[in-house]
Amino acid sequence: MPRYKPVSYEQNIMVPISLEAQIVPGTLEFAIHHLIESRVDLSLFGAKIRDIIRGHHT
Repeated sequence: MPRYKPVSYEQNIMVPISLEAQIVPGTLEFAIHHLIESRVDLSLFGAKIRDIIRGHHT
């Protein structure tokens, strides 16, 4: 069963590149990122993942 880890866009990867800095305002990627982070309620996914981890498959 997957155990998801929180994502930190400010965390650097093995090369010194900030993933947050790569999202340029005015691009489709920026719009999608903004919509997901500010407008979409992701709590449904969190509840489902918690149920799966506990063994409550529906």
